[in-house]
Amino acid sequence: MRITGRMLRSKILNNITSALNRLQTSQTQMATGKCILKPSDDAIGISRSLRVRSLLADKQQFQRNIEDAFGWIDSSQTAIDNMVSIVIELKEIAIEGANDTKTASERQTLADQVEDLIERLLNLINKTYGERYLFSGTNTKTPPYSPIYSVENETLNLDGDSWTDLANAKIKEGSVVITGSGGETYVEGVDYEVDYASGRIRRLAGGSMDPSDTFSVSYETETVADVTPNVADTSGKINREVARGVYLQINIGAQEIVKSEVNVFSIMITVKTALYRNDGAKVNAEIDRIQQALDQVSGKLAKVGALRNSFELANNRLATEMVNLQAIISKIEDADMAEVMVRFQAEQTAYQSALAAASQIMNTSLVNFIR
Repeated sequence: MRITGRMLRSKILNNITSALNRLQTSQTQMATGKCILKPSDDAIGISRSLRVRSLLADKQQFQRNIEDAFGWIDSSQTAIDNMVSIVIELKEIAIEGANDTKTASERQTLADQVEDLIERLLNLINKTYGERYLFSGTNTKTPPYSPIYSVENETLNLDGDSWTDLANAKIKEGSVVITGSGGETYVEGVDYEVDYASGRIRRLAGGSMDPSDTFSVSYETETVADVTPNVADTSGKINREVARGVYLQINIGAQEIVKSEVNVFSIMITVKTALYRNDGAKVNAEIDRIQQALDQVSGKLAKVGALRNSFELANNRLATEMVNLQAIISKIEDADMAEVMVRFQAEQTAYQSALAAASQIMNTSLVNFIR
């Protein structure tokens, strides 16, 4: 077969291109540290690598779940720790307020401090993580509790002309409305008298109130009269997946913290009202219940700590698994750098030799053919 100059040049250029491609492959492997640059390099290897990478992606998602859980649990732990401090302060105030040497003025000052504690506890029980309420169970868009500053239809009897305590002290002046069982209303100063600071009412002898009747009293308070739940049940569990099919709880419900064995808000309001009324004996009677409240809230702090420990164990296990998977990927995809460098040098030499040979062969003219 006759070899033409055109065929020779084409063959030389193809060989040079092939050598250059091999050189480029070696150079890319050196630059990236990878021996598989495209699926055709190792179809079986790339298939194994993709399966392992899929497992690694799952682990990375689990790790993100755990990081979110840590943020949620740490915020809960900080909030409950502050709640414990509030109940401790309440106990100290109660012990001080129960002291017989305290005056009415001093007890009112202590009552104002308790009101501040109630508001602080409300802020903590309604604490958010991002835009989600920590202690609302699965109803994360709704705050678990709201304060109440008014009382509707509190019933009582005024069978004499002595003072009768309402459920709350520090009532807003002019807000009291009293109705009888027949719906009749009465006039303050004519039918009854109110002590707004201590939250007491008495029937006036010259008025029209029947001492045998049962009366309904509505009024507004200057301080928190009660708290109302916005979520009927805060026990709903929020979970995070930490392994395939394995879920761990991250939350604790508000009712479990403040309204399980004892009602912490009710105790605080009772103490506050007793202090406003200068009733040291009533304050003293609540000290044991305050200790119960302290034990209750402290116990939930321990529970949150246990939740965090569970996630820490899962995170440690996950970190080990991710290291193992990354090692497998590295074994499949990573190039043997010593081997690649030797091959690169050989292919570089081959390429340069091919260029040199081509320059000799292709450096011909008509003169070379007519000699």
